[in-house]
Amino acid sequence: MKILLTFTLVLTLGWTSSVYSAKKAAGRNNNLEAGKNAFTSGNLERAINLLDKAIRGTKNQHQKSLAYYYHGLALFELGHFYSSYLSFKMALSNPNPAFRKLYGKAIKNAALITDNLNIVDRLGKDLEKFPDSLINAEVADKVNYAKGVYRFTQRDLTGAKGHLKAVHPQSDFYSKAMFYLGVLATQEKDYKEAQYYFKKVVELTTGKKELRDREDLAKLNLARSVYSAGDMEASVERFARFTSSSKYWQTVLLEASWPLMRLNDTTVSLGNLHTLTSPFYREDLVGEAFILRSIILFALCKYEEMRYTLTQFFEIYDPVLAAMEKEQNRLSGSEAYFNAFTNRENLNGSFLRYLDRDTGVQKSKQILGLIETEYVDLAKYNQSKTIGMMRKSIRELEGYSKNKLGKEIQGLHELKLKELVQQREQANYLKVEIITGEKELIEKSKGLPPQRITDVETNVFEGYQYWPFRGEYWEDELGTYVYTTESSCIN
Repeated sequence: MKILLTFTLVLTLGWTSSVYSAKKAAGRNNNLEAGKNAFTSGNLERAINLLDKAIRGTKNQHQKSLAYYYHGLALFELGHFYSSYLSFKMALSNPNPAFRKLYGKAIKNAALITDNLNIVDRLGKDLEKFPDSLINAEVADKVNYAKGVYRFTQRDLTGAKGHLKAVHPQSDFYSKAMFYLGVLATQEKDYKEAQYYFKKVVELTTGKKELRDREDLAKLNLARSVYSAGDMEASVERFARFTSSSKYWQTVLLEASWPLMRLNDTTVSLGNLHTLTSPFYREDLVGEAFILRSIILFALCKYEEMRYTLTQFFEIYDPVLAAMEKEQNRLSGSEAYFNAFTNRENLNGSFLRYLDRDTGVQKSKQILGLIETEYVDLAKYNQSKTIGMMRKSIRELEGYSKNKLGKEIQGLHELKLKELVQQREQANYLKVEIITGEKELIEKSKGLPPQRITDVETNVFEGYQYWPFRGEYWEDELGTYVYTTESSCIN
């Protein structure tokens, strides 16, 4: 399994210190020089074997660190990314002020690799132990980003903010740092500050094709932040900037329907929900769309259509709810959930399709596949003790990644089951509201039976598509909405 890694490593290393010149004159480790030459000439497997001998055959810390550095470059060129990171990490061992330039190159490459492998927090943890005095100014941004992400994973909001705000605007990691700061502001319910950071990310990524996903994710979070701040009109305008080609189109259709409803723009809101409740999407854990559609229909006194919508909800989601309850009782622990997802069994189809749309789950799955392939490919270096230790580390990372993904899937399963239970309770409540609404309408009509309107006018923005959805799905919780089911047609 392959994953696109979009970065370029720093390949060259120059030396100006008289200390190193003196060492040149005294001669260098033959395996180190031969390994460097093999790397330069493109004979990468030979370079790895020679550099392994250089690592094990010298007590000179400078030569050992330099051998690890070129070892990492060769591994990277062969597509062994995690092993490459491990070599760059080893190049940082036993910090020495004389090796600052080498450390700068190793940190730069390690940051790029770990960020793409979604484990930059590991580098941040390691760099917290590394002396700040040995970090060059040219890599300070990468160090602050890695440390900031690590502090973020540790729920140290103050520490994370301090490092992430220190990332320079000219850094390649600046837009990512701004996104994390937006998430932190959202966690603190400071939606004005969140808007500031997400706007920054949108500005930095707009028009850059390779950053389209990051741009769309920032736009989505910006629209959510505006909504949470209470500006319904601005929120609708932000949601309207999405096109049907976005990975988050399905999410946009649902979430945009809330501010539209609150602005009494029921026509467009029902248009969005018409798409989500269509046969193409209706079994993909979009029960909330049926509930919201019923609420809008109640306000319009369209009780027959409302009754039909709720009937659809029960027919579709009662079996899913029953299946998820059985799965929760049957599956125990992260390993069981990981295996069920991997083997495509013991999980219902609706939840599996939901996982297939979740970009976080899919990225974790891709990276895990990459790690597993790397472990197998490195077996050909069976004589290398260095590679042997790296394969052991890969196995440990593989186990950690499987457990982490299993926990994520288990957490999503618990969340979606809880949502389904709540939606079913709301649906039952709305069934009672139909009877109440019809009774009041009869009373207002002086005993005449209510007019049962079954045709529902809907309207969608230009460019909306009902059927050809492709892509992955990422969802964030919008919270709990309090609504009043008072029918506007009564008074």
